[in-house]
Amino acid sequence: MTDIRTGHIPAADLNLETSMGCGQIFGWDRRGKTYFGMIGSTAVGIRQEGDRIVFVTESGLDRSRIVSYLGLDVDLGQILKSITRDSFMKRVVGSVRGLRLLKQEPWPCLCSYIISANNRVERIDTIVKQISRELGTRHVVDGEEVYCLPEPGVLAGCAESGLRSCGTGFRAPYLLGAAAMVSDGVIDFDAIAGMPTGEARDLLKTVHGVGDKIADCVLLFAFSRYETFPVDVWIKRAVQIKYFDSGEVKPDEIRRFGQEYFGEYAGYAQEYIYHYAREHGLE
Repeated sequence: MTDIRTGHIPAADLNLETSMGCGQIFGWDRRGKTYFGMIGSTAVGIRQEGDRIVFVTESGLDRSRIVSYLGLDVDLGQILKSITRDSFMKRVVGSVRGLRLLKQEPWPCLCSYIISANNRVERIDTIVKQISRELGTRHVVDGEEVYCLPEPGVLAGCAESGLRSCGTGFRAPYLLGAAAMVSDGVIDFDAIAGMPTGEARDLLKTVHGVGDKIADCVLLFAFSRYETFPVDVWIKRAVQIKYFDSGEVKPDEIRRFGQEYFGEYAGYAQEYIYHYAREHGLE
């Protein structure tokens, strides 16, 4: 029988529902008030009760990793103060409380964002869960089943048809290629963690199907490179409307603008704008 651990963590300035549901992370299931998913190779259930997070996990997961995963080890107030540079950002930041960037595991993050290409948030989540259920490993925590994505070496050995049956479509060969590169050590996440951001981005872009946007998402959400500013259709539209008088601007220019304008926490600004645009619109 798997050893189970429970506990709680102070979380006065975290909104778990918003942070889990804002489109930054995929593959977690909400059952009642509890979110079930994987942190590393460990199944976890987490829920918010007022100003604290209550968790139940399989054995082997350090409490500090849950704190880190939920982004509770950074000063959110200082970050938000840093990115509130104009009236638009004051409105954006004021529209939601406790949205934190979660620190994901690199491999699931890379998989999820390869799947994100030309895809909707809800559909990405469905595909990640389907791959996990069909090809991954089953865990049980607090009486609930949790499935993890297959490890790179396992996924690399899967048939493309099996991935396509999970809804990946044209992204299937990209996932297989990424799995092979990670399994073979060509993409070394430990090495990426120690690289300058530009070098890390270039390495990630050697994976077929990974461009600037996906590479920046992986760097932001898995490696806490808060200076990155991923540009998707929502961000492109928002920045053009609010900062370029609705003029057409290339994604590279928007990325540079976001990094220079918002500085070291550009990635937080990006996620807040993204969430605001999807929830409230921009007109």
